[in-house]
Amino acid sequence: MEKSAFLDAMNITRWRSADKPGKPFLVLHDIDADLSAQPFIEQVLGLVNVSLDQCDFDCETHRGPQVVWDMRKTKRRPRVAWLVTAPLDDVMQNGDEKRQLWQQICKVVNKQQKER
Repeated sequence: MEKSAFLDAMNITRWRSADKPGKPFLVLHDIDADLSAQPFIEQVLGLVNVSLDQCDFDCETHRGPQVVWDMRKTKRRPRVAWLVTAPLDDVMQNGDEKRQLWQQICKVVNKQQKER
């Protein structure tokens, strides 16, 4: 069993330095992900009223930040992300993936407008 999976199963959180306050939002990606399409990521986050500066990018969830976008190949529980897509490379090349992303963005925006 992978060490991090074991820690997650035991509900043990990772140590984080108190010197560096965490950001309020998290974007999940695969370890080998190419996030060079950052303007696209920035545009998508902007549509859901989140700036790139407010986000941490990581391969695993951790307590604290709200998961805005999960773009990992293998999704894990709990599924709490606002946006759930295939990895970014697949989204950029596939019209159906873009359409599904757009539908999710619309749902998030509508929910945010109702909460105001």
